[in-house]
Amino acid sequence: MFKNIVAAILFAVSPFAVAQTDCYKDSFGNTTCRDSSGNTTRGYRDSFGNETWRDKSGNTVRSYTDSFGNSTYRDTRGNTLRGYSDSLGNQTYRDNSGNTIRGYTDSYGNSTYRDNSGNTVRCYSDSFGNTTCR
Repeated sequence: MFKNIVAAILFAVSPFAVAQTDCYKDSFGNTTCRDSSGNTTRGYRDSFGNETWRDKSGNTVRSYTDSFGNSTYRDTRGNTLRGYSDSLGNQTYRDNSGNTIRGYTDSYGNSTYRDNSGNTVRCYSDSFGNTTCR
């Protein structure tokens, strides 16, 4: 589930020009994601399961998850992305402009996300827990 959230955030926050993004988690549970252009985003999860992501420019995205498992992401500019999963584990994310991202995870744990313009991002994790999205 964690890699799905990372992919959705990167997918929603960045203009879909990122060719590849690699994420890894340190021994403290903090995650660092770096794209092919050298941009870095760092994230951490608090004891309530809420996440905060920051880039080097100070842009911040915070997530909150309700008791039903629905997530809300808000950035420092007021943009909002809401997400939920259905009973099959498929995810749907919608922003406040009406854009939609749909995602699903296959039986191997690989995730695919497609926006309403047809752009696609695929994510997979290696045996060390590192995630790559292309």
